[in-house]
Amino acid sequence: MTFTGGNRRGPSNKPRRPPRSDDDDEPRAVAGSLDAYLTTEGLGGMRLLSEIAARWGEVVGEEAAKHTKPRSIEGRELVVSVDHPSRVTELAFLAPTICERVADQVGYRAVERVKGRVDSSFGVD
Repeated sequence: MTFTGGNRRGPSNKPRRPPRSDDDDEPRAVAGSLDAYLTTEGLGGMRLLSEIAARWGEVVGEEAAKHTKPRSIEGRELVVSVDHPSRVTELAFLAPTICERVADQVGYRAVERVKGRVDSSFGVD
């Protein structure tokens, strides 16, 4: 009997990995890879949003956190509910700082833009 390779127990049901490309040798943040996977599964941003929400007071400060809440991630944009239209302007001004603080908290540049939306039901969950 000649063994020509393969699995002696029969074919494997495991999916084969695609060939590696040259850029696969670079280290990546696990969180970024996890977000990419969740996005392909239709759950993009859920894990990231929960991390941001858990640390929101540290990101924007305790006073601003009383009047704002992270609500969703749309692409690389963080959507924040606010209790008053003036907070939308405040968020626009603070957006670069918020993006940097989110990156500091989660370990990678997760969001690039911040959008405020007035929410009439603010604080009611």
